[in-house]
Amino acid sequence: MNRKNLGRVARIALAAAALTGAQFAAAEVVAGDAIKLSTSPKGTLAGAFSAIEVSSVNGSSLSGENSFYTFCLEKFETFTPGNTLYVKNVSNATQNANSSYYSANNGASGGNAYSDPLSLKTEWLFSYFNTNTSFKTSILSSDSKANSFQTAVWYLEKELVGSSLYSYDTYAKQLVQMASTAVNNGWTDVGNQVRVLNLYKDKNYTQYAQDQLYFVSAVPEPETYALMLAGLGLVGAVARRRKAKAAAT
Repeated sequence: MNRKNLGRVARIALAAAALTGAQFAAAEVVAGDAIKLSTSPKGTLAGAFSAIEVSSVNGSSLSGENSFYTFCLEKFETFTPGNTLYVKNVSNATQNANSSYYSANNGASGGNAYSDPLSLKTEWLFSYFNTNTSFKTSILSSDSKANSFQTAVWYLEKELVGSSLYSYDTYAKQLVQMASTAVNNGWTDVGNQVRVLNLYKDKNYTQYAQDQLYFVSAVPEPETYALMLAGLGLVGAVARRRKAKAAAT
């Protein structure tokens, strides 16, 4: 392999290595963990919080790429950002929803009062938020857009029964249309990456708090690891060759 091609392969492999590192950047949350949500949400909506940064897991503070954002799934459940919440499950459905509300609106709510599967359209929307950097930046840079994103999630999860919140939100309607188009075109959450954090206020799971969206970073295939190692090896080889050439001259 000539020097030009060697350098090209090394650059490609390094790019793959960087991508692999980014996939593992966000903190992993599992059942039994204790998490704390930031007290500085991006946008507030009707007393609820929109995009909230998870600021710590099991007492360890998160910052930068280790932190991640989440949105509420239950409009009628509340919690206090900054307080510790306990993860009972990392699942695909909301749990222990407001039973009195759902009992009164069972036909319209579209879900069991105690287990309501996540909408595939919600999964696409949150997946797009986590995998499209420019879109995510746009949402987080505007309280209005963060509110619209939250409204779209609630609409897709049938949380806005009897509410006019969605009717006047043009951007939320655009987001819902984007999600509908993607799902209608065959999108599925192949890696089961969009999950639900079923959160409680106490470690014994007796005081229900809220269900929050959570994105699980993809686990790289073995081939990705191989490419990363090959890239590092090639970079080392190039460096040694340059050093030897410099010494010879």
